[in-house]
Amino acid sequence: MEERKSSDSTILGKVAAHVPDLIVYGDFSQDVPFIESFDGVLLFADISGFTALTEKFSMDTSLDRGADQLTQTLNHYVGDIVEEVLIYGGDILNFAGDALLALWKVQRSQLSDIITLALKCSLRIQEEYGVRETDVGLELRVKIGLSAGHISKVIVGDNKHQYFLVIGRAVDEVRLAQSLAKASEVILSPNCWELCNRNMIEIERIKGERAVKARYIKNLPDNEFDVFFWKCAEYLQHYPMSENTSILRSTSMLSPNDELEKSLRKFVMRNILKKIDDNQPLEYLSELRPVSIVFVNLQFDESANTLHLCKAIHDANMKISEVIYVFRGKINKVFMFDKGCTFLCVFGLPGDKQADESTHALESAFHIFNFCSTKLMKLKLVSIGVTSGPVFCGVVGHRVRHEYTVIGQRVNLAARMMMYYPGLVSCDAVTYANSRLPHYFFEELAQVEMKGVVKCGEVYHYLGISEKTMIGKAYLTKERSEYYPLLGREKELELYNNLLRNFVGSKEGRVIIYEGLMGYGKSQLLAEIAYLGQEAGHRVVAMELTKVNVKQNFFTIRTLMAMFLGIDTCKSYDARQRILQGKLRGVIDETYYCLLNNIFLIKQFPTSAEVSKMDNETRAEEMESFLVKILQKTVEKDILIFVIDEAHFIDSASWEFLDNLLSSIPVFMVMSMSAPSRHARLPCTSATSIIKSPKTTYVQLRELKASVILQKACQDLGVVSIPRELETFLVQRSHGIPFYCEELLRNLHLNNMLIFRLWEEEEEVEDEWEGLFTNAIKVMSSKNQSISDLDKELYICTLRQNVKLQNIMLPPTLKGIALAELDNMSPSEQMVVKCAAVIGLTFTTDLLFHILPEWTKRKMNQTLAALVESHVFRCFNKRKESQSSQAQDISSSELFVYPGTVRSTGHESDIRSSVYNRIKLEQLVMQCGAMAFCTPLLQEAAYEVWLKSQKKALHLKCISYLEGQAHKCRRCGEGDFIAFHRHTVETLLESIESQETISELHTEYPDFLEPQDIKKETLKALKKHKMLPEDIKAEEMEKEFLEGLDEIIQQSDKGREKIRHLGSCECEEIVESVFVPLARHCMARGDYARALYFLLECAAAYLHLSNNYMAFSNLNIAENLIKSVDFKATVINPFEEATFCSLKGEVCYNMGQMNLAKKFIRRALVLLKRRFPYILIGVVFKTVLEASKHASHVKEELQDSPPPMEKKLAFLYQQSHCLSLLWQLFSLDTATNSKKFCRLAALMKVNSAEESGDESQEIIVGLSMMEFYAHLPMGRMQVIWLLNFIRALQEPGRGGVKKSGLSLALAGTQRPALCKWAHLSMALLGSHSRWLPVPGHGRSIPVLPLLFLRHGYQDCVRVLSWLEELAVVEDRIIGMACFFSYCLELLLYAGFSFKPFKECLEFIQHNEKNCILMSQNSIMLGLYSSLAIWFARLQEWGNFREPFEKARRLLRRTNASFFATSGFCRFLECEVLMLRKHIEEKPESVRETRTKTLKDLDQGLSQCSTSPIYYPRVYHLKAYVFLVLGNEEQSQNHLDQAFKLCNTYGNLLEKSWLEISKEWWFTAKGPMEDLWFKAAPDFPKWEKGMTEEDFPEIHKTKYLLRVPALDINNPF
Repeated sequence: MEERKSSDSTILGKVAAHVPDLIVYGDFSQDVPFIESFDGVLLFADISGFTALTEKFSMDTSLDRGADQLTQTLNHYVGDIVEEVLIYGGDILNFAGDALLALWKVQRSQLSDIITLALKCSLRIQEEYGVRETDVGLELRVKIGLSAGHISKVIVGDNKHQYFLVIGRAVDEVRLAQSLAKASEVILSPNCWELCNRNMIEIERIKGERAVKARYIKNLPDNEFDVFFWKCAEYLQHYPMSENTSILRSTSMLSPNDELEKSLRKFVMRNILKKIDDNQPLEYLSELRPVSIVFVNLQFDESANTLHLCKAIHDANMKISEVIYVFRGKINKVFMFDKGCTFLCVFGLPGDKQADESTHALESAFHIFNFCSTKLMKLKLVSIGVTSGPVFCGVVGHRVRHEYTVIGQRVNLAARMMMYYPGLVSCDAVTYANSRLPHYFFEELAQVEMKGVVKCGEVYHYLGISEKTMIGKAYLTKERSEYYPLLGREKELELYNNLLRNFVGSKEGRVIIYEGLMGYGKSQLLAEIAYLGQEAGHRVVAMELTKVNVKQNFFTIRTLMAMFLGIDTCKSYDARQRILQGKLRGVIDETYYCLLNNIFLIKQFPTSAEVSKMDNETRAEEMESFLVKILQKTVEKDILIFVIDEAHFIDSASWEFLDNLLSSIPVFMVMSMSAPSRHARLPCTSATSIIKSPKTTYVQLRELKASVILQKACQDLGVVSIPRELETFLVQRSHGIPFYCEELLRNLHLNNMLIFRLWEEEEEVEDEWEGLFTNAIKVMSSKNQSISDLDKELYICTLRQNVKLQNIMLPPTLKGIALAELDNMSPSEQMVVKCAAVIGLTFTTDLLFHILPEWTKRKMNQTLAALVESHVFRCFNKRKESQSSQAQDISSSELFVYPGTVRSTGHESDIRSSVYNRIKLEQLVMQCGAMAFCTPLLQEAAYEVWLKSQKKALHLKCISYLEGQAHKCRRCGEGDFIAFHRHTVETLLESIESQETISELHTEYPDFLEPQDIKKETLKALKKHKMLPEDIKAEEMEKEFLEGLDEIIQQSDKGREKIRHLGSCECEEIVESVFVPLARHCMARGDYARALYFLLECAAAYLHLSNNYMAFSNLNIAENLIKSVDFKATVINPFEEATFCSLKGEVCYNMGQMNLAKKFIRRALVLLKRRFPYILIGVVFKTVLEASKHASHVKEELQDSPPPMEKKLAFLYQQSHCLSLLWQLFSLDTATNSKKFCRLAALMKVNSAEESGDESQEIIVGLSMMEFYAHLPMGRMQVIWLLNFIRALQEPGRGGVKKSGLSLALAGTQRPALCKWAHLSMALLGSHSRWLPVPGHGRSIPVLPLLFLRHGYQDCVRVLSWLEELAVVEDRIIGMACFFSYCLELLLYAGFSFKPFKECLEFIQHNEKNCILMSQNSIMLGLYSSLAIWFARLQEWGNFREPFEKARRLLRRTNASFFATSGFCRFLECEVLMLRKHIEEKPESVRETRTKTLKDLDQGLSQCSTSPIYYPRVYHLKAYVFLVLGNEEQSQNHLDQAFKLCNTYGNLLEKSWLEISKEWWFTAKGPMEDLWFKAAPDFPKWEKGMTEEDFPEIHKTKYLLRVPALDINNPF
């Protein structure tokens, strides 16, 4: 056994497992081809059910388990059968799909006994494995045929690749015998029945056949069989006679032998040898894979003898190998079938995938057919069947004997087509469509019923490429449609128009080349350009090339000229001749017409004496000069535009002609080309000259913007809106490539996952969790569409219930594209890519090295460098670098226009440069900490290649590596995102290594004080300072409070530099590179309890990062996991269930769904045993109890008590968090009794914080008290309490409170939305100091609007500068969104600019589909409303409609927070301006618009109760509405109320605008100048250092709300 193990681990042992003993122990000294004859017994076993099983798994949507389970089922079944054959001394010759052929090679005198032995083996197989039930409900059955007699082994091939097959009467009979067998039967062929010992075999006759069915062996008792067996074993030359019965083949004991290994390698496919040499498990080759199958069957004459067959098969093999080698096709099997020889060829095997494999398969089949039909001797018929589609590709058999094969319905179909459509090349509908060849290359065949084939679809006869049929037939396949306009390529079209405009009057040609990968929309762009040229009255000739055209000499020019001359539609020679005579008359002498005979396939023009004297070269030159003359005549009066799609398929002769043409006459050429790959052929000299010419403009197409993908999706589906979830899915999975978007939508539609219905105005319905991000957003198709067009009957698309887009696998088309790229890599590169795909889109090199099988660092770095050079991976040191690069939507704003480039030609200097660059790349790889896939599609496809068992093993490695990193970043304290989460599930996470403690961090950074450093003396100090002098005024207390806070922050600035050693927050990087992968790895392994833990951590982390959408997504995954069948056996931890509800409540709160948020938070508190009452009477009683509890805590505060255990702390922290959320929810509720609920929530939170006894909660207790007092009217008590709170923090001996500690303490509670205390909140954020919190964490308080509304322009600009700096440094999208929102407010209401409007607009357009911003409804409401106001004020109503509609749809998704109220007030102004427009232009619509506007104004007044500083704005707008409606009295009343509220709440900005409006409306003696409209759009910019003195009229630069003239006959 040890010897066997040693041999199996050698290269020779692994190679020998793919080859039968007939070859291993054969003669390698003879030249091929050669024949060797012998006698023997053949067993042919056909396993029915394999094809159905393959289709079952290939159609399964969860393909990650399909290939794995299929491989196990096949190999368990086939392996058992193979083992029985080997035990009985048989030699497995080959595996033909779902069948196998075995041989017992013996002397002729020994055949009788060996037939009995083979029959015993067959009966044993039928007894044990005749019928086997699979896990998916399908049965596998086996049918066996036996034959015996004379057999010939034929070896064909060359010195590199060789193939063997057995021929002879015995081979024909064994297949015939098997075809007669039914499931679980054994049939003996006629010759086998003649040669066997009939006394030992009981048979049953088959009617009409000489073959017989064997029933059992008689006269051979079991106790005598062993003697008989060993007697037969002596006849078998290579049967292992070792005492070790576990050795099944003698090849297992082969000693290393280089010569033998070299000989055997010729019989194994190169793909397999690469895996063996790279020491990779062969299981890695097994997968469900889209391929193209080519079956070639050669039927020979009856007169053909063995020598004839050997020679013909050898010649056919050599030609087939030569033809398919060019396209990386492989011969998988060669065998005799139905009195003929059959070759099974496969295109697209692992390592061989190419994008055009269907075309390659057809082209190869046609060449093979022509050769075999004409060159092979004794050949009667050639039949070829070609199919394409997913099949099982993998190693089938036993550990010691197996082969690589393909199994599936497409394989069977190709074999059937080969037999049922004899004498031609037939192909299926999939191959026909995928080839993208012109339809005239095919002819549809009549349907024929084929055995074992159901609904095969159309079958076509491939006619091949015929120049005669291709004259002028190369039209654009992508037609331009007014109902399907080109999207997202405005700048590319603008460039074309500019170049064409400059081209007019030129004496030389001009070229514009658009380069892009497949699917980028090149064809549609060129179709649009061709249409624009024709519409402008120019002469346009447009054509599209295919891959076959590159090999056709002068095809491009011949076709262009045929289309130009109008002979492309002619069906006869005479018609072409007549048209040409008319076109050429007067252009060239008739003597030379005959030069055009060959190019246009015309036989009628006689050859003149002058032409007959010319040699071929002279004739070609003269013919080309005539073509130039023909074009010259046209360009004298017209602009001539040639449009060539797929120009990389232009042949060399045509390139040369075009190069000369462009320098001779002014022709404008537009081309599209695919980006050159590293394996593509080098362009010819003329092509290089044109591409690099200064007259050529080379444009690289970029991916489409996310907003364009949304438009395209709606266009493709014929709807005006799609769900936001589907939108995000398409943006993330299409990667901005139009074709990918189309295929994803087609896949969803074909799988019935989409629902289409009429679009109606949204109704007020009960909020649901599932609808948070699925509300459809209406997409407008035209900017010129009027507002009234919104009422037309339109359709929207929604998702079918229970559709989980995150589980959707790649469509076969996209998977094929990615596999083509993967297969063009070396085995080492493939292994790295596949392992990296398991980790995710981004990965660290350390983790990659951890999971790579037995690799060295050097080997990994070299391979990674090669992949970086090939643009498969890209390096970055931090994840943020990747995110920032991804966030840049370059295609939206910039065109990649540059001189054309071509690849190097391999000179010595290029080689030196290449080596130098590779060394630099290796150094870069060694330095970079992380990498990412350049093409996410490749990552998805590479991941799907793995089998389930392989994935599980790799996921386990990833989990063990990542668990130790699953915590917050160092700056944030390195704890759980859910406080003390791990302590509630200790048994679950036993393998997680303990993290560094806060004390270790404190040792390293002594000046960095965490909240834990704040001692209990904080609260004691607060108690000391209860009383203040009675005569102190509130203004003085407020001043002292602000100054005290400034002092604290000033002290914290001293430690700023030391704190900076911690760097910026890296939580986002950790979440996406550690937590998200951990959740995915655990899910993939089936470790669902641990997966739930990490999913909740992910959701909490994303909320920490203000990414509500990702939090929502992770919670949805967690919910699906909890509901899944696999998880039901797991009992969910009560704490995690409560946390799950709490997180859902927080997401709902952030999305403005207040009632839903309350529901979830209350549910969480019930699970946390801290029930919150539903009705008012319950609130009253609960308040009394909590107040009593609070009093007892105050009395016991001086008594030291041990802190609670971590598990209890987790519950207390979660209680505190939920109650803080409830406090906010009720504080934003305008209901009468909400303040009582609010007060109770704050009080309960105070008690939870005090009960925890944890030092880090002490400052949170103080902040909870702030919340507790917030529901009361602003007065003396709150200010006193806050002032003493600040004094306590300044207690001598405490060393001051560092800003980091304060900010973390603020993060420990929810942000206090204290609009009444806005001036105090400003101090907390730094309006009186230089400090601001990091934007983007959802913990900031609205400061800038308050400075702005109080006319603090100078402070406002200063704080705005800090905000921009912090948002850019921290790369926080929310911070940037807030920044640009404030910039827009300055433009609209202050009359000066900090950032120009164009920059604000570009930010919104580039980032509106960012998943973080999509979940920030309040911010986006303000941004969209600001855009709409801008366009409405400037009377740009076409641009107004889209942002207005987007803002309107966000209204129901916002809460009553400060940001939401600000945005709502801006939306109200939009409605008011639209009402004015209707009064002026559409009086019939005023009644409806007026009602809606007044209703929304009343709602605005109600919402302002939580942000009263905006009351004046709403009353101002309401006054204007009544004024334009003709009710001056009501208008005056509302205006007076607005003035009064401005004084009450200090809204100086609105007051200055009100003064202007009042003067303009009621007291002005003449027309007033609109200073805002006069300054727009180029407002003066406020630079740093400026003051209000630099803007003398700034307070007057307000938009004038003019009153339209009323018609006395108007309907309202």
